Amino acid sequence: MKLLTRTSRSYIYISVMVFIISGFIIFNMLHNIFKRQLDETLNEEKLLIEQTINYSDSVPDFRLVFGHMIDVTILNSPQKKAGYIRDTLMYDSELGTFASFRHLFSENTSISNKGYTINIYKPLRDSEKLITEIVISLSLVFTSLLLLLVLVNYFIARRVWVPFYRILHHLSNYEINQAVPLELAKTDIYEFNLLSQALEKMSKKIRLDYLNLKEFNENAAHELQTPLAIIKTKLELLIQKENLDESQLKLLSAVFEATTRMSKLNQGLLLISKIENNQFLQTEKIDLSKILDKTIDHFGEMINHRGIAVFKNYQHPAFLVMNPVLAEILITNLVSNAIRHNILNGRIELNVQQDTFTIANTGIIMKTDPRDLFQRFRKSENNPDSVGLGLSIVQKIANLYQLKVDYQHHAGFHTLKISSMRLIP
Repeated sequence: MKLLTRTSRSYIYISVMVFIISGFIIFNMLHNIFKRQLDETLNEEKLLIEQTINYSDSVPDFRLVFGHMIDVTILNSPQKKAGYIRDTLMYDSELGTFASFRHLFSENTSISNKGYTINIYKPLRDSEKLITEIVISLSLVFTSLLLLLVLVNYFIARRVWVPFYRILHHLSNYEINQAVPLELAKTDIYEFNLLSQALEKMSKKIRLDYLNLKEFNENAAHELQTPLAIIKTKLELLIQKENLDESQLKLLSAVFEATTRMSKLNQGLLLISKIENNQFLQTEKIDLSKILDKTIDHFGEMINHRGIAVFKNYQHPAFLVMNPVLAEILITNLVSNAIRHNILNGRIELNVQQDTFTIANTGIIMKTDPRDLFQRFRKSENNPDSVGLGLSIVQKIANLYQLKVDYQHHAGFHTLKISSMRLIP
């Protein structure tokens, strides 16, 4: 959920709760105001009736005078002064049903020493109707104001957060291996300027650490090549001597294999570093089928030794625009991987289609997560002698040319598919 949406939703929730509570308070206030006014009217009517009783010989029909139900009873004996005003429920002949009334009761003694009782019943339907109309009107006004405030708040907040989204856009497009530094535009919001300054400072530090680490890796990998080559040469000369016994030969062979593995590892790291540094800028129109045939011929002895059958399915000639060295490395690593992870008397299938290339090989089901194989130094448990850089190099080359690499296992075949290729027929 977006921050702007969340804040707007919280604002709406709080506003609705405030609106409900305020509406309840306003309703009670209106109800009390109308009741006080109604009670004042009833008291005024009572005073008029009492004056009539005290100073007139006869008592008129007050219902005709005031327009609602009034009952006045004259008693022969004096009465104590008492009275109250409260709500009551009684039958309304006009509505034909029971309705709410405000009831005033009063008993007292007139100046002629005669007691009397006064009962005034005033219907509440007009007051309740007026209160309902006022509440509905206020609800409509408050709802309109709430919607207006929400919209105004949304657009204001959206405008305020524009610099933040610009910062996110620059961060998402920033690449640490590019020479262009991270530069964020200044805004009139103090907090966003602080954020921009902190990010620029952090990116410079990260960039500097990245360059130092990359330079160290390049220098280390490059400087290791010469001593490793010398060690391999000396070991080959020692192994070729005739006066070595079996134990010495085994020790030298183990050292030679470890040195060879170290050399391959060093070459792989150096190659990945060169790919990341964009040192393979030259591109050519590469015939994909010719590179495949050349690579298969190169591994011919290994393929024949393991009894692997190779099946080719080139639907039509296809050409790929990329660096020729990287193209050979890409295909070589894929074919080598298909051979090393194959079984005796297995099968390799090569398919070149319109915009995809797949290489499938028979093999044992892997327990390793296939996604881990494209990371550095991750390898299958079926081939522990691998340096774990082959598919990582494949992934680096694919990323360089916006190619998609997928792995799947189906019907006993391990299949690597390279898609989204910019093939030229």
